[in-house]
This record gives sequence, C-alpha cells and structure tokens, in this order.
Amino acid sequence: MFKLMGSKYFFNDMKGFNPHDTDLWEIIDTDEFKFVRTIRGQGMDYYQFKKQPTAQDYIDYAVSTELPMTVGKFLIPEFCEEIGLSFEDFKNNAQIKSLIDNIDEKHAYEKIIYRAYIKNNAFTLTADQRKRAYNSYLKSRK
Repeated sequence: MFKLMGSKYFFNDMKGFNPHDTDLWEIIDTDEFKFVRTIRGQGMDYYQFKKQPTAQDYIDYAVSTELPMTVGKFLIPEFCEEIGLSFEDFKNNAQIKSLIDNIDEKHAYEKIIYRAYIKNNAFTLTADQRKRAYNSYLKSRK
C-alpha cells in the first residue's frame, strides 16, 4: 500500500501549498528490481523500494546515489518505522547527517525538518518549525 512522502507529507494542509506532483512510497518483497523502482505518470511519482535486510542497507543506497535529496524518505517517521530505523539510530547516523549537510537549495526545507527533529529529540515538528520549513519550501519554488 502506497503512503505519502515528499512535500505533500509535510505541507498538504498549508495555505497556498500547490505542489507540482505527489510522491508515494511502499516497501515490497520482490526480486523484480535491485533496490527501487520509480513509476511516473499524471502528476504522481510512485517509489517502490525492495525490502532490505537492515535499515543501514537503505541508508547505504541513499549515499551511493550521490543525490542528497534521497534523504527525504528518512524524514518520514512511518518509513523509518517500516525499515526498522529508530530515532536514536537516525539522529546518530553520520551518513544521514552528511546527506542533509549537502542537500540542494530546492530541498533546504528538509534540512530545517532534520534539524528540528534533532532539537526535539523525536520525529516531531512544532507549528513554528513546520512553518519555517514551509517558508523555505515556498522560497525555493519561486
């Protein structure tokens, strides 16, 4: 079953939010592909991740892509829960921090969310933190 991720996960109910697409994810047990399959169409991006033995396998893959924006899925508490990544492991993972540190300007809102999680010591955002992340998102899309 596909679940929401990306900017819609964080900002779907914010005033003036108008994303160009919807990103959805699911983890499946399959041998059809090595790690991730992306299906795109009609404003929807579906990401199917192959079930991996450990959370570190997902992190290693994200690092291997050399695309810092791949860190976004780790900001989704349900994704972390499904892969077995505890908050303690998330906040102490140097590879995730490195991806965040190198994120592009378009995804700077994810850096704000990451830092808020670390400050809050949980996968939670205050209303002010969420608003700050949203403002960063809007600024990068002008």
